[in-house]
Amino acid sequence: MSSSDPNSHPDDPYRKNPYGEPPAQPPGQPEPPPSQGQPQQHPGGPYGQQPPHDQAYGQSYGQPYGHPQAPPPGPYGAPGGGPPGAMPSKVNTSRMIFFIVGGLQALFSLLAIVAFAAAQNQLEDVYGDLGIGTGVYYTMFAVFLIHAIIGIVLAVKFPQRGNGLRIGAVVWSAFLILVGLAALPLGLLWIALGIVCIVLLSSAESTAWFDRARA
Repeated sequence: MSSSDPNSHPDDPYRKNPYGEPPAQPPGQPEPPPSQGQPQQHPGGPYGQQPPHDQAYGQSYGQPYGHPQAPPPGPYGAPGGGPPGAMPSKVNTSRMIFFIVGGLQALFSLLAIVAFAAAQNQLEDVYGDLGIGTGVYYTMFAVFLIHAIIGIVLAVKFPQRGNGLRIGAVVWSAFLILVGLAALPLGLLWIALGIVCIVLLSSAESTAWFDRARA
């Protein structure tokens, strides 16, 4: 083989490549720029792969740029749940019943006491023959009035919480059932509302809210 043939010297960096590939770059010379149209290799990975989206932006897919991912919803009063100071719906419903029932019962009791006082002579003639004094009715409606006022006071104090307050509200609801029994058949509504309040105030959600210290 002739010595002038460049392929006869295997160590010659300028010898022709039989496979059509460009010759190897001689050591010590700068790397030529890539030809036009040839894709450049990115530093993110081999074969021009881009870095993962999570690593590039530091957040999960679908999250707006610059905003942290919202925490998952949690139980009541926990991070991600409802505000810790908000009154649960069951407690709020019981409170509204206390206000409404207490107001109506106080009004009816006052009207009954005034009516008995205005017609005391006629009532004594009617009930005297039965051996029932009018003082019994005064006492009964006075108790109803006091019970109504206590219910309104308890409803006002609900935001202060406390297990003793919850127990007092349950006892008031139980006494409301007795008031309904004494006023049958009109007292059926009072009996139903008393049972509803006992169930609502005895739930785990209501108990936890009353036991939690006020912020």
